[in-house]
Amino acid sequence: MFGCLVAGRLVQTAAQQVAEDKFVFDLPDYENINHVVVFMLGTIPFPEGMGGSVYFSYPDSSGMPVWQLLGFVTNGKPSAIFKISGLKSVHTKNVGQLLQFCFIICCLSGPDDTKSIRNVHSSKCGSEMV
Repeated sequence: MFGCLVAGRLVQTAAQQVAEDKFVFDLPDYENINHVVVFMLGTIPFPEGMGGSVYFSYPDSSGMPVWQLLGFVTNGKPSAIFKISGLKSVHTKNVGQLLQFCFIICCLSGPDDTKSIRNVHSSKCGSEMV
C-alpha cells in the first residue's frame, strides 16, 4: 500500500504492519538521510474519506521513541517529500542509528479532504504509537 524512498537507496515497499491501521518503515543509518519520500503504491487506494498520516520517530536521550507528525498522503495527494535533516540533528544526537516512519490510516472530515487530516491526527489516531 505504501512505499518509502531515501536518495541513494532502494525503494522500500515492505512496511511492517504493527496494528490494523499502522505501518512502519525502519530507516537505518539515519545520519546520512536528509529527505524521505513517502508514497502510495497505487495498488490499493484508501477507502472513501480516509488518508494516511506520516510520522517520524526518533529516540529521546533515554532511547524512548518520540513521534512527530510530518504530513499526510491521500488518494488526492498520493506522495510527499519530507526534509528530516533538521529534525534528526536536533533530537537524535548519540542515541542510535535507526529512524522510523509510521503511516497511520485516519478518517478525514470530508471526502479526500487533505487539509482536515492535519487536525484529525491527535483525536482520531491518538498519541499511542507503536
